Amino acid sequence: MRDIFKFEKRPNYPHMSVADTAIWHRFIDKYPSIFSAVQYDFHIGDAPPFNTLMDDGEDKNQDMLYRLRIDVVGEDKDKISIIELKPSAGVNTIGQVESYKTLYQRDEETKKPVVAVIVTDKENPNMAYLCKQKGVFLIVV
Repeated sequence: MRDIFKFEKRPNYPHMSVADTAIWHRFIDKYPSIFSAVQYDFHIGDAPPFNTLMDDGEDKNQDMLYRLRIDVVGEDKDKISIIELKPSAGVNTIGQVESYKTLYQRDEETKKPVVAVIVTDKENPNMAYLCKQKGVFLIVV
């Protein structure tokens, strides 16, 4: 079961660095009612095959260690937002969040549109232009 949280500041977040947490808190302060609910450290994609002869058919959730992780999945009444938090986000973050969006759409059943979002603390050269070209929302806080 995946935990669903109210969109608000928390004392800590699963697998979120100190720098990412600072960016996320500024985002929450700036957009306090943008989401109705959020999920953190959302695992997507395929895990590598495990040798079931060695573990008696139980992987003890080890597959989760190898899956890709979306920092935040935000939901509002109109859409699902796949959010990558990144200090000084560069062009590689665009491909990362686009890939996460693609896998989320493959793996999850949702009737809402899914959008890719980068939340960062600094707008690096070319990022606004490239994000616009790719349909990725860039938010600087």
